[in-house]
Amino acid sequence: DGAFSIKEAVAIRDGRFVAVGSEREMRDHIGAKTRVIDLVGRTVIPGLIDSHIHATVAGLSWDAALHWEHNRTLADGLRQIAAAAQSKAPGSWIVVGGGWVPTQFAEMRFPTRAELDAIAPQHPVYIQYLRQGALLNAAALAAIGITRQTADPAGGRIEKNPETGVLTGWLQGAAARELADNKIPRLTLAEARQSLRNCFRELNRLGITSVGDMHTGGVTFAHRRLLADMARTGDLSLRVNYYIAPNESGDELEQLKLGAAEIKQLGHHELFRFAGFAETLVRGIGDGDVLANPQGVQIAAQAKDKFRAMLGYFAEAGHSFHLHTTQDNTARQLLDVIEQVHAATPFARQRIVFAHLEDATAETIARIKNLGGGIAVQDRLALTAERNVELWGEAKARRAPPLRTMLDSGIQVGAGTDAFGSANYSPMLSLWWLVAGKTVAGSAIRDPGQNVTRAEALRMYTMGSAWLTSDAGRNGSIEVGKFADLAVLTADYLTVPEQQIRSLASVLTMVGGRIVYGAGPYAALAKQ
Repeated sequence: DGAFSIKEAVAIRDGRFVAVGSEREMRDHIGAKTRVIDLVGRTVIPGLIDSHIHATVAGLSWDAALHWEHNRTLADGLRQIAAAAQSKAPGSWIVVGGGWVPTQFAEMRFPTRAELDAIAPQHPVYIQYLRQGALLNAAALAAIGITRQTADPAGGRIEKNPETGVLTGWLQGAAARELADNKIPRLTLAEARQSLRNCFRELNRLGITSVGDMHTGGVTFAHRRLLADMARTGDLSLRVNYYIAPNESGDELEQLKLGAAEIKQLGHHELFRFAGFAETLVRGIGDGDVLANPQGVQIAAQAKDKFRAMLGYFAEAGHSFHLHTTQDNTARQLLDVIEQVHAATPFARQRIVFAHLEDATAETIARIKNLGGGIAVQDRLALTAERNVELWGEAKARRAPPLRTMLDSGIQVGAGTDAFGSANYSPMLSLWWLVAGKTVAGSAIRDPGQNVTRAEALRMYTMGSAWLTSDAGRNGSIEVGKFADLAVLTADYLTVPEQQIRSLASVLTMVGGRIVYGAGPYAALAKQ
């Protein structure tokens, strides 16, 4: 709760907490039909809330992909590909998702095209590396028609051996990667429904009960209609607070207005609700990410004008917005426009959220706070901070992100991952990174003075994230009247050795008092 108090037991009725206190006090709530679950001293935390994640984007292809996020060796990843090649029909694609980095492997390296050609010569293989690029084998290059003569796409590069001219298999940059990604077959809606269930259950396994879901990357109204139906039928095991983003072509404001009109057809459900608009709302105001664009962007006057018109629509309609701002330089330019609109038509009814903001300055933090806004931080640097040192220099990288500065300012801060392409989806890895400031390779990059306590990190992942979607009155803490969203952990988050935080998981996860995941002694409960 607000005081971070620790209690013994809870009572749940009709999906909400009706009592929190001692075991003795809870006995008064036990009736003939009450289910009593003895946790034998295990630790219960509020359900974790990832405030910025591409859960639906990932869920639509979850069942069709291999996942390397938890692999500790490259050899294990290559074995997964070899096994898939044995089980799949020749010619079918083998896809590895992007939330991994070579520094998490004992081998400390990428796979090679030669290795992929050797273990899957008859299958197109596509391995995504974050959002920076993809490695393809010979069969995949042939399937999409890339040869030595293929020209580089604008903003991307088809990599060749500088001495021989032979294709290495790497498509560098999003524009090049998408040459292959757009050719990979997609699941049908019926298949996608089960794929979404499996993806969300994996998040439940790690204690996630709610997400701020970025609907980018081809998420359509048909997909939102599918999610709304899953909420109605009980197939949705997460609270999905979704944000709509514009497509890469057409007028952005008209797209968002159309999206706002479409969602009225979906109705309202506690598990599936519209949270606002997000990401790069106008072409030309986004700064990609630090790895692809370390120098940031200078936003043109025309893009600012379009952004100003869009903000006017948000202000009048009361829509919240969640901005992609990797760098402080970008945030400052957008704040200039937001403050102008706010002065004329105050943003009094909505949440303004700045996402990423890994090099935020105290001045920028104060400006966001003055608008009544908040910041969503993600643990992408747990994977890439060594590279950030090279691009930024050590002094700047050691403050990234300035967590202590943010919290001490009093601004609302929520936590998340930006998975599944840019980061590992595990909230436990993220909690560990918030506390330890280390990378998956073990490098202690962030200045310890900018780290946060375990209690502060947990609050960011619960009450802080709930605030960002205007949900703080409904969930984010274990208090009477709030939704009974909780996770029972494999060990005590507050006392385990710091390195073990990243390996924690849930043995029992509830969303609105409904058991959505159970393991070990609670596996049978999840099936009832």
